[in-house]
Amino acid sequence: MSKLFLRYVDDEISDQTIQMPQRVLATSTHQYPIDVLALRFEQYLADPSSVHDKYPWAARFVMGIPVTSWQRELVWNVGQKARFITAAWSGTDLGSYLTNEWCDYAGRAAAENSEILLDGQQRLHSLEEYFLDRLAVPDIQGQPRVWSELGNVERKRFLSTIFAHSSVSSDDERALRRTYDLCASGVTPRTHDQRAAR
Repeated sequence: MSKLFLRYVDDEISDQTIQMPQRVLATSTHQYPIDVLALRFEQYLADPSSVHDKYPWAARFVMGIPVTSWQRELVWNVGQKARFITAAWSGTDLGSYLTNEWCDYAGRAAAENSEILLDGQQRLHSLEEYFLDRLAVPDIQGQPRVWSELGNVERKRFLSTIFAHSSVSSDDERALRRTYDLCASGVTPRTHDQRAAR
């Protein structure tokens, strides 16, 4: 016998002391095309030294966005990167990437945590590799293609793909680290027996 699902209970007699996890930081999300990231990356490549001067504490940059030293290293393999780019070409939901907005507070800690990438490093790095011709993905005939081989019609189609940008705004490094830890996820390819289309 299946249990009846109710969104709310009629006669609330449940334990009022039970509390589930809560949001660490308030998040806002905007639907932007990949072109927004590509423009930022293009500007970064035109003058990387000014960006490095603005964020001297950054461990590295991904698509021109600073990454802190307390984030994991780049770990996706070529197959995972190619699957992400193929998903973007296919119009699949790409999820979102998360940044911390600029925190205009006094103090070094605030500056070091401003405008950092909190989640999406592997996906953004895949885009960077693709835009720099370091990653090829198959076209509809199965031929590996790099970005520089594409004409503007195909480039516009790719750049118009939505990749949501979520953001928080905090100068609390502990809260930012907790948010980062909660976001830990990755692309795991399905095994052959788990695939819907075989």
